[in-house]
Amino acid sequence: MELDGARVLVCGGGRRLGRAIAEDLVAAGCRVAVSSRAPVEPVDAVALVADLADPVAARRVVEEAAEALGGLDGVVYAAGGAFTPTDLADITPELVEDALGSVVRGLIFVAQAAQATLADGGSIVVIGDVAGVRGWPSYLPHSAAKGAQRALVSGLARAMAPRHRINVVHPGTVLPPDEMDPGALERVVTRIPLGRVGEPADIAAAVRYLLTADYVTGTELVVDGGRLTS
Repeated sequence: MELDGARVLVCGGGRRLGRAIAEDLVAAGCRVAVSSRAPVEPVDAVALVADLADPVAARRVVEEAAEALGGLDGVVYAAGGAFTPTDLADITPELVEDALGSVVRGLIFVAQAAQATLADGGSIVVIGDVAGVRGWPSYLPHSAAKGAQRALVSGLARAMAPRHRINVVHPGTVLPPDEMDPGALERVVTRIPLGRVGEPADIAAAVRYLLTADYVTGTELVVDGGRLTS
């Protein structure tokens, strides 16, 4: 798969890391559609609105992207939910549902639609999280949902082969919240062997690689500056 001219849907591409990935793919020559829960104005991309926690909407957005772009060669699944620090005693069913809805259920039904829609050799790249590899006690619903994505990618790689590929990128600390205490961020950096937080470009480069790596499927690529090794 070549990026120049490729038709790619970025699910969850309306803000933050998903938006940065969408903009990077546009710069690489892709024709891009972006889905988000609320209307956005993406740069040089088709804007679609979908709540991916709804299976009907998740399937439909793939079909709408293919119709708008004249086909579909790739999907980047960057949808997220329930990234809220919460003590175990304060976790609610609603918080768990919010985490699992778009992260897990949405991925299943986007992949289902993609299997029927993607061109031969098409590729899906899922944006996971290192929290799904090593659970974070203050973000248990989020960690559980991202951990479930790992199992999904492994199973989907076999279910979608040999026509299509699927892989996952696990970002480390990238785009910290604006309200994050500077001292807390400094403490995070001391635990990263490469000595800095990640840039959106670091993750976008990994996405571009996996979209085009025709002999790679079912793999997990950790892009965290070495934090999981420490």
